[in-house]
Amino acid sequence: MSARPELHVITEAETEIETPPAVALAVVVAPETGEAEPVALDRLLGADSPRLSGESREHTLALAEQLRLCPPILVNRRTMQVVDGVHRVHAARARGEATIDAVFVDVDPDEAFLLAVRANTTHGLPLSLADRRAAAVRILAGNPAMSDRAVARATGLAPNTVGAIRLRSTVQCAQSNTARTGSDGRARPESTVEARRRAGAILSERPDTPLRQVARETGLSLGTAHDVRERLRHGRDPVPDGQRVRRAPRRRDRVPREPVAWSAIRAQFVKDPVVRYADSGRAVVRWLDARATDREEWRDMVDDVPDYWVDAMIDVAASCAREWQQFARELGRRSNS
Repeated sequence: MSARPELHVITEAETEIETPPAVALAVVVAPETGEAEPVALDRLLGADSPRLSGESREHTLALAEQLRLCPPILVNRRTMQVVDGVHRVHAARARGEATIDAVFVDVDPDEAFLLAVRANTTHGLPLSLADRRAAAVRILAGNPAMSDRAVARATGLAPNTVGAIRLRSTVQCAQSNTARTGSDGRARPESTVEARRRAGAILSERPDTPLRQVARETGLSLGTAHDVRERLRHGRDPVPDGQRVRRAPRRRDRVPREPVAWSAIRAQFVKDPVVRYADSGRAVVRWLDARATDREEWRDMVDDVPDYWVDAMIDVAASCAREWQQFARELGRRSNS
């Protein structure tokens, strides 16, 4: 199998540029890898071209005059379809040639189209803005896990334009909303919010977990895993403010839960790095240690209060209950915001 040509992509400004054929011819770049070999023109099938308008007759005639200076065309060995160089094929036929030099690749149709878009974005007759937008829609349909930046590099569009096309496209699927494959071939979550939350939970439960392991378990990069750990150490949320999404308000009439004793959750609470590494977190622990009681621990104290202090102690207990209720209400407001 011939090696696939490495097609270097040069992102163009996102405007439709009318390039004269002579200029377009001058910027044709030959593939850098793969051995060229002559192939009979009558063996070649039409290209699956990203050009919506089809062949440019003017460009074909310009190429026919200087065909010997042009690089080999690119052909998919599986189908014998022209991947890149359809105008050169038309020019060769116009000159009465029987063969043309070609470099072969062995790829599936989606990969072939992606190669065609990359090639036509970097050299030859420029693709129009409409061509590149249509190509982005098709690439997303065949490769929904590709990141916006990777599609942008292939099509010459801006990443935010690709993102807008993805949102409008009817080809969205669950896969495209969970992970994206970047230009380096690595799959990463589309949004790091949930992955950061998971990383925070891992580091809270297992503070000594190596960052590389955290990165593997969550799909985050090593640098992002490090950022999560540093944020926790400084008592900050593992997700930066700009990435957080306001939660939908919870119903205030939620079903009361079973009472939870402070002693039942204390060990897990104090292991949380947000609590452990922050002065404010440690202050909360000390405050709760001094004030929270275990369920029904008070029963042992009822008979120990002198009779003449009972009425006063009732007022104290009621006051404490009101303070705890107010504390719970304030926490509830945070939960609902």
